[in-house]
Amino acid sequence: MTPIMKLINALNAVIVALQEVAAEELKTEMGTFEEIYTPPELKEQPEEEPPKAVTLEEVRSVLSSKNRAGFKKEVRTLLKKHGADRLSEIKEEEYAALLKEGEKIGMKTVPMQDYPLHQATDGLSARLPQN
Repeated sequence: MTPIMKLINALNAVIVALQEVAAEELKTEMGTFEEIYTPPELKEQPEEEPPKAVTLEEVRSVLSSKNRAGFKKEVRTLLKKHGADRLSEIKEEEYAALLKEGEKIGMKTVPMQDYPLHQATDGLSARLPQN
């Protein structure tokens, strides 16, 4: 065998050995990856906790703070909306909705165009170069 053929055979043996090492490393890495990464569809979904029951004390706390803040009329209107003149007359099933609506009393909603940032950037397009 000529020296060139010996060299080619040796290089071929190196290539085969490297391919075997690479295949073994790939198996190891894939195993590690599978241990680390679990697709979302295979992950255990945490059980959702049932919503916490709203108590009369929570509703009373929110509505009384709104009442003290000067929203007495709005609190009365809210109670009437839920079919009662007094908080003690409200059905327990209504507490969550009443609390949610009560928290919104006094919260002013401002249209987007009234925000200073919107006003500051509103004329920006007029100042940009037109192509």
